[in-house]
Amino acid sequence: MPELRFDDLPGAIHKGLAGAYLIGGEEPLLIEEALDALRAKAREAGYTERDVLHADASFDWNRLAAASDNLSLFSDRRLLELRLPGGKPGREGAAVLKAQAESAPEDTLLVVITGRLEAAQRKSAWVQAFARAGVMSYAWPLRRGQMPAWIAARGRERGLEIDREVIELLVDRNEGNLLALAQEIDKLALLLGTGTVNLKAAQEAVTDSARFAVFDLPDAVLSGEVARSLKITERLRAEGEQPVLVLWGLAKELRVLADLEQTPANGAASQSVMRRHRVWKQRQSVLEQLARRARRGTWSRMLSQAARVDRIIKGAEPGQPWDELIVLTSKAARLAAAARSRGIRS
Repeated sequence: MPELRFDDLPGAIHKGLAGAYLIGGEEPLLIEEALDALRAKAREAGYTERDVLHADASFDWNRLAAASDNLSLFSDRRLLELRLPGGKPGREGAAVLKAQAESAPEDTLLVVITGRLEAAQRKSAWVQAFARAGVMSYAWPLRRGQMPAWIAARGRERGLEIDREVIELLVDRNEGNLLALAQEIDKLALLLGTGTVNLKAAQEAVTDSARFAVFDLPDAVLSGEVARSLKITERLRAEGEQPVLVLWGLAKELRVLADLEQTPANGAASQSVMRRHRVWKQRQSVLEQLARRARRGTWSRMLSQAARVDRIIKGAEPGQPWDELIVLTSKAARLAAAARSRGIRS
């Protein structure tokens, strides 16, 4: 088949998997999101094992052939990713890639990921082999004229209707940086929830010069102030605060809440928890109220999520620490707001 337009790639993946993929281009965000969709579809189809190879200048191309030929010990099907940033495999690599595209094993899904490919590279025999036998799709940079439609569509995916003035503002501030633009839209969704985003709301959400300390964040979260909590988190990030310290301040309160929701609702038991965690007297009534009014297990689950963020910060799990902190902060503040507005649970 001819080269597949990148806009059509998600729909093609949704319909069914090809035998091999070549996904390249000059927009890393689009490439990674397409890969996420491909991996999810592969898992649905039983490709439960994933191997990743990085082809640098010293890469032994026999490794790709061997990895493709070897049967998995742990699953019936395997996703095999080859990252080729420069897009120049050399004569030996080109021959191996061409052969793999034309005769990929049935139990292995080969995905080759490249960066920028010059015109001559896109016409090479190995690239054309992927276009014929599998799927070849290339993420071109978004031109300025394409960005408004992209912003509007991405906003709708997140429940936002973004006004024309806001779109123009986002384009002006983020032209040439699609990742930053995507982050701005996600920030608007986190701060404003769903609905129409006009210029005034956008400016209030993303423009703020206030400075905060680490201990300001737990106060805002426990008060159920979602927008302020996220502003504080973003400001601490911008000021270079260490994510482990930010998480520490928030997790300290979550531990108290998790303990309280597991104890009987009487003064003696609660006071025992407060003493064990050395909670200030002026904070105790707030924590008691949130623990008793939230649905059972709410704060234990949040504490588990905080533990996952801690593992990400320490490199024990994949992920972006600040992105995960923002999600944790948003969810905790929303739960606190809900608990404050809810009566005592039965």
